[in-house]
Amino acid sequence: MLFMIFTTAERSFNILGQSATTLFRRHSYQNKVAPTREGARLIVRRLQKTVLRVLRDPQINFAMSKTAYQQNQEKEPPVEETQFAQHRKNKQENNCRTCNDFKSWSKQQRLISNTQASKEKHMAVAEKLTVNANNVAPRDDCPLDKVRLGISTWGLLHTMAAFYSDNPTDNEKRDMKTFFEVLSRLYPCEYCAKDFRSDLDVNPINVNSQKELAMWLCKFHNRVNDKLGKPLFDCSKVNERWRDGWLDGSCD
Repeated sequence: MLFMIFTTAERSFNILGQSATTLFRRHSYQNKVAPTREGARLIVRRLQKTVLRVLRDPQINFAMSKTAYQQNQEKEPPVEETQFAQHRKNKQENNCRTCNDFKSWSKQQRLISNTQASKEKHMAVAEKLTVNANNVAPRDDCPLDKVRLGISTWGLLHTMAAFYSDNPTDNEKRDMKTFFEVLSRLYPCEYCAKDFRSDLDVNPINVNSQKELAMWLCKFHNRVNDKLGKPLFDCSKVNERWRDGWLDGSCD
């Protein structure tokens, strides 16, 4: 049947005219034959020979098809490798539930949950400790630091000067001098004690009367305040502060 079709096509070439050239142009280009009437006849003859070979030996067609299929398989990799292999690999790396048995997946989820819970608990405890440290006032029965020790010491010294005798005896003068000298050596803050001794060498203590001792101590305290950048006290009011109380009666 195919032989008759191609024979009829060749015999009808004169009827097809110029359109036959266009019809066979693509096939003639592939076979490197010029698109003329003689070229078209040549193409038809070649097609006839091909059909006859196929009709005589069908295995030729099967071999050609198999060879073409193998070439296509070599050129195009399997769909699984190109489209799904990377996706499956990512799933396995992520250890998703669908890629593992339920026991392994459940164990992993518990580990993740426990780690996150432990981290959140640690952060909450740290935050609570910080808030408590900022809001809780220090206890009154804790050991004295440098500031509280200094405040207590100044209070003691000013009160001793406030109640010192207006006409002290020689023993009282000697005892007061000795007290300040010993205190400058035994004061718990080492560099404070050293500064205390240096100031005593430059400005010796005045123990001739209560007023003179109180004024000397007030000036000594102001020198220390000046070094620390604190405001100075009005020494004319030293007895109001440490002995008599303020004139407005606020301490009565």
